[in-house]
Amino acid sequence: MSLEYNHIPVMLEKVNHILTPYKPGLYIDCTFGGGGYSKKILQSKNTQVLALDRDISVRPLAQKIKSQYEDRFEFSHSKFSNLTEVLDKSSFKNKNPVAVIFDLGLSSFQIDNPERGFSYKLNGKLSMEMGINNLNAEKIINNFSEEYLKNLFQIFGEDKDAKLIAKLIVQKREQELIKTTEDLSKIIMRAKIYKNKKFQKDICAKVFQSIRMVVNQEFSEIFKGLSSAIEKLSIDGKIIVVTFHSIEDRLVKKIFDLLSNTDKNNSRYIPKNSNDTQQILKLDKKKFFIADDSEVKNNSRSRSAKLRFATKHHNFSNNLFNEITVFKKYFDLENLAYAN
Repeated sequence: MSLEYNHIPVMLEKVNHILTPYKPGLYIDCTFGGGGYSKKILQSKNTQVLALDRDISVRPLAQKIKSQYEDRFEFSHSKFSNLTEVLDKSSFKNKNPVAVIFDLGLSSFQIDNPERGFSYKLNGKLSMEMGINNLNAEKIINNFSEEYLKNLFQIFGEDKDAKLIAKLIVQKREQELIKTTEDLSKIIMRAKIYKNKKFQKDICAKVFQSIRMVVNQEFSEIFKGLSSAIEKLSIDGKIIVVTFHSIEDRLVKKIFDLLSNTDKNNSRYIPKNSNDTQQILKLDKKKFFIADDSEVKNNSRSRSAKLRFATKHHNFSNNLFNEITVFKKYFDLENLAYAN
């Protein structure tokens, strides 16, 4: 099955509703995936799309869209943390986008491919690489200390059995290397049985999530990508973000609250004018949106999705985020992993 038909974009109609009527100008699709958002935007006249994706496997679909829309579409095989550099090198370099979209979930063709190692439900090698990586899951599991693994599962996975899981992993790898998703799943399940846990549907999900996030530096990627996107966004432009788990959603919410003056602790970060603190972003009255029942029925992966969006009111500099320390423990774990 082709990538085009194997991936259903989450909350596409809600994104379409937010952007309608489509303003003429540039739209940036920071997570191209199956191309659903890009194609929807390009259906409106006088729109251009700059799409990014770190997964090289989506390039054939991007080339297909390019052949159809020519000068209105451009694709870059890049991480969205490099958004500023990608935009500056593109044919749209002199334009500020009227909207920037992030879908932070995995694509169906990533999850459903056992060789990518994202799913504990499919046996494959321990990879979990989204693309443009210097680290994989196998290296983390077989080489990192028991203390690091415990912290990883606790902080990024929020798993209460993190200490025991880390201990069992170290015991197992002393006998033989842990190479497959099945090998890792068995260790996690052993820990849960020992703790007399009832078997839940997604019993291994938290540990797999934590490893994947560090392998791909997802926390830093979101932080840098959103910072650059909001900085580049035109005044009255829209920033739209779809998240799929609580940790990444907390980071998005923090940034939105900080720049909209709804964060009570934001006064030291936001510049003041002669009258009052500037409101860089204006949030929608409803804090976030979820997929409706019909979408969840047709696309089960939309069940955990939250969509947040905001409108830009004032310009700001990226360096406003330099002093944010509330998420320091997440950044420290990522940095330590890549320092090894």
